Amino acid sequence: MRICSAIYHCLMGLLPETRNVVQLGAGFFFIFLAFNSQGFIEEPVIESSKGIDSGAGYYSLAIIYFVFTFANFVAAPIVDIITAKWAMVLGGCCYAAFLAGFLFLNAAYLYISSAVLGFGAAIIWTGQGTYLAKNCTEQTSGRNSSMLWAMLQGSLVGGGIFLFATFQASGTTDHIAEGTVKILYSVFTVLAILGIVIIAFLPPPPAHLAVATNNGERKDYAQLIVSTFKLMPNRNMLFLAIVFAYTGIEQSFWTGIYPSCISFTKQLGGNTNSLVALNAILSGLGQCIAGGLFGVLGSKTAKLGRDMIVLMGGIIHLVAFGLVFLNFPFDANLKKTDEIGFIQPNVPIALGIGFLLGFGDACWNTQIYAHLVANFPKQSSQAFALYKFYQSALSCAAFFYSPSLQLPYHLIIMVVFSLLAAVAFFIVERMSKRTESSRRSSEDEIIETDPPTYSETVDSP
Repeated sequence: MRICSAIYHCLMGLLPETRNVVQLGAGFFFIFLAFNSQGFIEEPVIESSKGIDSGAGYYSLAIIYFVFTFANFVAAPIVDIITAKWAMVLGGCCYAAFLAGFLFLNAAYLYISSAVLGFGAAIIWTGQGTYLAKNCTEQTSGRNSSMLWAMLQGSLVGGGIFLFATFQASGTTDHIAEGTVKILYSVFTVLAILGIVIIAFLPPPPAHLAVATNNGERKDYAQLIVSTFKLMPNRNMLFLAIVFAYTGIEQSFWTGIYPSCISFTKQLGGNTNSLVALNAILSGLGQCIAGGLFGVLGSKTAKLGRDMIVLMGGIIHLVAFGLVFLNFPFDANLKKTDEIGFIQPNVPIALGIGFLLGFGDACWNTQIYAHLVANFPKQSSQAFALYKFYQSALSCAAFFYSPSLQLPYHLIIMVVFSLLAAVAFFIVERMSKRTESSRRSSEDEIIETDPPTYSETVDSP
């Protein structure tokens, strides 16, 4: 009770908008503690089940991202019509329905619920971006984005600990028993529902911030869809599309493909599923540490610039890709294998890669969030919808080609996109800074050329 009381008083001491972001982060923490954790084991769970084709886990994820890709175009108007909060509640219910399906796993429900989840993902993420933007100023966008990201990715640590404890208690090795699956997914479903309840009690954004991000009158349904398409050819958005695409490819790798590599590589030891859980913990720690650094130390890291943080994330990812190439056999993402990589598969290296992938991913995504919030405050729904559109489109493609490509080809694709994305982000940051500098110069010229008259500086009689 004392701990709860201390947390309550701590939250009450925060600004309303900061408190809203913390509550938003708490809701997403529980939903994605469930969903991200299951993503690490979805393919091994399906491989261990009967009556479902091998590779169905990859195809399920591909369906999710395929629907997600196109649902993003209707996400902005849905969020505008039912409000960001209730859009997130509806999206959360789609996640809970998907997770509950693993309690009676069958192919038909798996694929149908995957499509439903794709729709839910589009509105929950667009809703999150919209609600975040309405609780931020240009000065707090980086801090709040990083703080929210750290809370969200902390779910990986909690989920990994839960998976590890469950696998150790059940004696799971390379096969996940049906009873263990039911325990895991029962807990995942309950956690998702808890997150939905927390989001349902989100208060409205502070009035002064809500007004600042409101772009005139409410648009009708068609106008909102058109406004999303109109933002696509925006010069900055065209460069950002490359960045968004890379985050989609690397997201599919570290959340789905790489955990399967660990699970399928027998040379890592007899209990590879416990290693998958430890990988989730290390990936989550990487995410949390990066998000925490950019959030708690926001004013100091902001001096580096968003482009330099992205460069750091890109270098970290390139190091991780090189280690994956050395440490894993070429077919590790496709099936259980006794082969070795260029070196004998090494557990510390495998877990270290998970940390690097998580840290680098946070570098990219926190700075994308901050850039969108700062540069598209009046088009936040549309900007975040396009962000998720490009990201999910490439995640979908990656999961579709995953059952056909060996590991080195995945790594080559990610290296090329990483380099292109880093260059694109540098360009768009430079353009944004020039635009902001020009705007401020214009404002200064207006002030200098239009000084106040004497009559404007004294009270009227």
